[in-house]
Amino acid sequence: MKVLLMAYECSPWRGSEWAVGWGRLLQAARGVEPHVITSEENFHALERAQTEGLLPANVRFYTPVPDAKLRELEKTPALFAYNYTAYHHWQKLAFSLAKELQAREHFDLVHQINVCTFREPGYTWRLGVPYLWGPVGGTQNFPARFLTILPPVEAFKEAMRSVSNKISLRFKPRVRDAARAAVMIVGANSTNQRDYERVFGRAVERLIETGLHEVNEPERTRFRERVYKPGAPIKILWSGELQSRKALPILLRALATLHDIPFELTVLGDGPQRSNWQALTKKLGLVSQVAFLGRLPFADAVAQMDKAELFCFPSLRDTSGNVVLEALAAGVPVICFDHQGVGDIVTAECGVKLPVVSPARAVDDWARTIRELTNDPARLLRMSESATTRARDFLWDRSGDWMLAAYRKLAPAQVATETSVPA
Repeated sequence: MKVLLMAYECSPWRGSEWAVGWGRLLQAARGVEPHVITSEENFHALERAQTEGLLPANVRFYTPVPDAKLRELEKTPALFAYNYTAYHHWQKLAFSLAKELQAREHFDLVHQINVCTFREPGYTWRLGVPYLWGPVGGTQNFPARFLTILPPVEAFKEAMRSVSNKISLRFKPRVRDAARAAVMIVGANSTNQRDYERVFGRAVERLIETGLHEVNEPERTRFRERVYKPGAPIKILWSGELQSRKALPILLRALATLHDIPFELTVLGDGPQRSNWQALTKKLGLVSQVAFLGRLPFADAVAQMDKAELFCFPSLRDTSGNVVLEALAAGVPVICFDHQGVGDIVTAECGVKLPVVSPARAVDDWARTIRELTNDPARLLRMSESATTRARDFLWDRSGDWMLAAYRKLAPAQVATETSVPA
């Protein structure tokens, strides 16, 4: 079976969308002959991976020749995570390449992998072979009641993004056309699944977009020692891009109320809010208890995870949160909000999910939960053991098995996509 994978981002050396593309590619190579169209930068990353023996031998990879317009568009600052004008132009170039490849290779299926957002479905749903879209996200919005905690410019961006989401999902012609053409749509979380089913009027599958390559049994000495020797500062970890939507100030304000609980918070990552959040840390009197370590090499970040006793993920807008999977794999219990992808990942056995009500309620809930878990080390140990078990549910192999089964189900039909789905 030949499957064309549309993976704008794909690299074994980066996280986020790049890791998603790489993970899907490796899994596809287990059961089909994958042909990958990716961006110029990631094409060179795959060349390196091939040279270093990381790329399966049955993988074929391509990139459209970038024209002058694409190179000019790529210089334009992006309002959101991606420059969608440049990305749309790349999709047109990629479709032209896909048509050339289809005439030669005769693909059984085309799979749109990433970027993981509904806003840009590309054009390969026109290719004349079954089109699988997803896991796809993008419909999760920043909660309106929490806009007041953001700097004015960031609040405006998030509000405009929410409005844009509503309009694009319902009225953007290519989004609706791709949804009608797809033989299967896969939502990346339950929020996406619900939104797509409601707007597109059809059944949508659900599968987290990311995964873990392996989960080993972690060392739990620190949790056992806390059971028998309580009183030491609890080690809390936060990790991610220092962007407004990640909502670290909620955690900082909660910690500032815990005068009776000794703690040490380590913050990993970098981003535009670093100076603001460091200033807030100083204002709250937490400088001696909070360490901003910046963006660390992967091995050093893993070492910090292995020291942590609690992982806090107060993000208010995320498709899933790969770092949450990494925490679970390390046996670290997670505190998060009960929404979007992280609400699907974390269970009561491996973490605590807090309601999304208001900023004031959030600060109170986070402070109360940290206090309760610190004062109940036996519960922390049980949650640590359950965290590793839960992490294994998100191994790439399991996700790959699901996707390969979907390939086998969808590809043999070989019918025109226009007649494969409801209008």
